[in-house]
Amino acid sequence: MADINSSTEGIRTILAGTLGRLRKANAEYFDQLEKGLSASPVPIANQAKEFCGYMQRNATATFDLGEKLVQARDMQDALVIQSDFLLDVVARRSDQEHRLVPTFLGT
Repeated sequence: MADINSSTEGIRTILAGTLGRLRKANAEYFDQLEKGLSASPVPIANQAKEFCGYMQRNATATFDLGEKLVQARDMQDALVIQSDFLLDVVARRSDQEHRLVPTFLGT
C-alpha cells in the first residue's frame, strides 16, 4: 500500500509541475496578445482586449480546476469539485454574455 501512496504523490507532483508550466505559458501568451492588441490601430481593439480578458479568466479557472482535481482525495471529492466548477462556469458564461453581447452588437 505504501508503494501506491508514494506513486500517487509522485503523479500529483508531476501533474502540479506540469500545470504550473502551462499556467506560466498561458500567462505569457495572454501578455503578448494584450501587447499586440494595445499596439493595434484596429477600431475594435478595445473590444478584442475585453474579450481576451474573459478568455484569460476562463483559462485561469480551468487551471484552478486542474489543481483542485490533482489534490482530490477520491472520486467523490473529484465529482464535487467538477460539479462546483460546472456551476461556476454556467454563472460566469451568463454574466459574460450579458456584458459582451451589447458590446459587440453596439447597443
